[in-house]
Amino acid sequence: MLSFNQIYSEIQAQVQDDDATSLISIKRAINTGVKKFGAILNREWRNTNKTFSLVDSQQFYQMPEDCIRLKSVTITVGSVKYPLELIEDEDTWRLLTMTSTESSIPTHFYIRGSDEFGLYPTPVDDDTDAGSINYERRIRDMSAADYTTGTVSVTHDSAAVVGSGTTFTALMVGRSLKLDDAYGDGMWYKISTFTDATNITLENTYAGSTATGRSYSIGELPDIPEEYHEALVDYGCYRYYMRRKDKQSAAAFKTLFDEAVKDCKDQYSSKTTSQYYRKIKLVGGYTHRFPTEGVSS
Repeated sequence: MLSFNQIYSEIQAQVQDDDATSLISIKRAINTGVKKFGAILNREWRNTNKTFSLVDSQQFYQMPEDCIRLKSVTITVGSVKYPLELIEDEDTWRLLTMTSTESSIPTHFYIRGSDEFGLYPTPVDDDTDAGSINYERRIRDMSAADYTTGTVSVTHDSAAVVGSGTTFTALMVGRSLKLDDAYGDGMWYKISTFTDATNITLENTYAGSTATGRSYSIGELPDIPEEYHEALVDYGCYRYYMRRKDKQSAAAFKTLFDEAVKDCKDQYSSKTTSQYYRKIKLVGGYTHRFPTEGVSS
């Protein structure tokens, strides 16, 4: 798995060009390459959940900035989760909300415009993190260099990360942390919360061995399957050589990138593994499809 900074550095090493204009174009090309992969991945790949707090007498709530499409809303009261029913058209919503009604358990939701959703009945109490939305998230552009200042300490089966000589920031939430290969388990762990300059929390507990005072990296990871991160190097080189009008070199890197995209589409664009097939042509011109070996149906 490669961070944005590692991909960027690899392209630089291959093209041997540190001109400022070229470097800006390379960064732009990496993000474009990620979006090309994102376009062929099934939407479930980018589904995510986020909680929100109910506010007394507040009917409409803001969607997250990275929300492309809201899919469902759930309200939790005590330990019971209540899925809300979607009102799909404005006329039905207007009829439903003609009279002011409040309840501790909303039953319906309505999507207004591209950035708000409403609840019916209107919540009657404040309730922190009682709501949960499931939505398709937007692929964000990457730009940050890897952060490596100071050292960190991690504990097996704990999500806490304690820094020494670090200046962690809230902007690091959503990026990923990895201990240097000599110390860690080789895995990147997404950062879920920021506490202060020396304390952050991982989304999952650390699976490696407990370690103290270790060097590390915090980086942005492309939002595509990790086996295709190297293909972003190919795309960046392709775009670079196209600008240099070196069509032969550009074509070679474009071929590598296109092959990776095709493979990604074959592997990930279907919602279930039962849709992966190989063709067998039989005598008489008939073509039958059979599940690929080793793929469960």
